[in-house]
Amino acid sequence: MQKTLFFFVLLITVSLQSFTPSDYNVKELEPAEFIVTYSLSYQQDSLPPHFTRQEDQLLFIGKHVSMYLSRNAYNFEKNTRNLNLGAELQEYLYTRPAIPHNLIRIYKNLPKGKLTFTDYVSPNNFKFEETLNLFDWELSGDTATIHGYKVQKAACDFGGRSWVAWFCPEIPYSDGPYKFNGLPGLILNVHDTRNHYVFEFLSIEKPKEELMIEYLERDFVETTKQNYFKALDAFNANLATWVKDGGAGSEAQQNAARISKKRNNPIELIRK
Repeated sequence: MQKTLFFFVLLITVSLQSFTPSDYNVKELEPAEFIVTYSLSYQQDSLPPHFTRQEDQLLFIGKHVSMYLSRNAYNFEKNTRNLNLGAELQEYLYTRPAIPHNLIRIYKNLPKGKLTFTDYVSPNNFKFEETLNLFDWELSGDTATIHGYKVQKAACDFGGRSWVAWFCPEIPYSDGPYKFNGLPGLILNVHDTRNHYVFEFLSIEKPKEELMIEYLERDFVETTKQNYFKALDAFNANLATWVKDGGAGSEAQQNAARISKKRNNPIELIRK
């Protein structure tokens, strides 16, 4: 059982990552002024029994742009950047690194006034743009303290969910995890009112040495938000078939089918 599951993880990971020198070019945007770390807890399956996943997220804030992605995806890309797709990558995978749950990267104010969203959904790299002005926040007079920072409450509806955010006016960056932005201060905590997606602030720090915010220039399929989510839904719905076509056995296929059924609670329920 353990061998089959590990093979399944390897198969998914190898197909998703494909990090070879010819696969992308790295474009340096600007130095990161701060790195914010969040813990994301989310419920991938809306039906009981409730199972919550957790993965740390990183927000790199520069003077003009920011970049958001999971810590595991960031580390995986860095560690595999100079490996070939053959033996070197296989050897690295067998060390059982932390596997990223997704490869989403979100750049805010790139291009100016917009948000650029990139992700890999087999077999393509997708990219689409949205306006930064996605949130109609309602400020509250409620205040609290998070890790010693005084924060203020705000609320909005987005993506078919109602959200509550706590932002810190003394950290003057109108930014936050995922796509969240538009408040007069850094968003530290934000969650939907059903607590299916909960972002919690862990730390903020200045890089000890110059650290560039990087844009991975790939052969993107430039699309719309709606078409990206259609591709993602189709991939999840056909996950078992995809694993079978990759040469996995029946046990891995059954695991893939179970995983597919549980992916029914995306962060954005409405994708307009």
